[in-house]
Amino acid sequence: MKKINIFLGILISVLFFTACTDDWTEEQYEQYISFKAPMNDEGCTPIYVRYKPDGKVRYKLPIIVSGSTFNEKTRHVYVAEDRDTLANINYERFGPNRPEWYYEALEKDKFYTFPEVTEIPAGSSVDSLNIDFALGNIDMSHKWVVPLTIVDDPTYDYKKHPRKNYAKAILRVLPFNDYSGTYSTSTMEVYLRDGDSDKTIGAPMVGNERTAFVVDENTVFFYAGLMNEEMKIEDRQKYKIYVRFLGDGSENDADKRLQIWSENQEEIGFEVKTQDPMYMTAAIPDATRPYLEHRYVSFTIEYNFKDVTSVKADDGQAIPIYYKVKGTLILERNVNTQIPDEDQAIEW
Repeated sequence: MKKINIFLGILISVLFFTACTDDWTEEQYEQYISFKAPMNDEGCTPIYVRYKPDGKVRYKLPIIVSGSTFNEKTRHVYVAEDRDTLANINYERFGPNRPEWYYEALEKDKFYTFPEVTEIPAGSSVDSLNIDFALGNIDMSHKWVVPLTIVDDPTYDYKKHPRKNYAKAILRVLPFNDYSGTYSTSTMEVYLRDGDSDKTIGAPMVGNERTAFVVDENTVFFYAGLMNEEMKIEDRQKYKIYVRFLGDGSENDADKRLQIWSENQEEIGFEVKTQDPMYMTAAIPDATRPYLEHRYVSFTIEYNFKDVTSVKADDGQAIPIYYKVKGTLILERNVNTQIPDEDQAIEW
């Protein structure tokens, strides 16, 4: 009896070991094709592209072969623009009555291109869709995205992932330069003011952040006061305040001036009150992570403007609301100096 029990124990162990081994050699899941483009809470995937007015910049969007074993055959993955999914996302997230919040498809072949077919070689489970951007003269007052989908067909040598958020990508394109990004504005105060006497009225309003969007290599724009992207496109474009950074802003550079202007200076009553506005930059190593560098851009500004779109009289004429804005904007950019690809090195 003892020998029989020992034999049965050995037999069970061999069967169990064989079953475990098969789990490692046989595919446990379907080898679907998908993008690596997780959506954030705004329904898109932000991608950051260095702005270069005279040259293309390549963004590599990962394409993945899912499964528990390695990909053993060469696959040819077809990718196409997907405006239908973009329309559905806009409708589901923002509804039919807020088109000013909608994402807009970036114009293909003008601002970006990508190959129709990407080859994933046998032995590789990850490859990249190479998207080449040429973003000169892009107007970032629009919420640009690149909507993509993996194309499926019975004749192809792959199957796309059945979950839509894996087989599709809505890429929010955010070009950057050395001065763009999210500025802290917790010390910037927005006052109502008397249009005749220029005196401020009541306590100030404060917004914690202000986004500066790319215009060119050395210029950004932000929206005046507390204006933002939630306004109608034709309205928010009136309040674009441009800031051009001259020189590199270092202590050894005598030219650290700012040029500040509005294209609608007369209509919105824009007036810079700061005399000879300047900016500063600094790069400080992290105290505990020596590979990480904190880079700062800061400037102080005071300006007046008026809101000419929020309130209208019965005859349709604008009733202006006058504002004074003053305070400091501070941009902090954390850069991992060990990563060669700039867009990956920055902690966005």
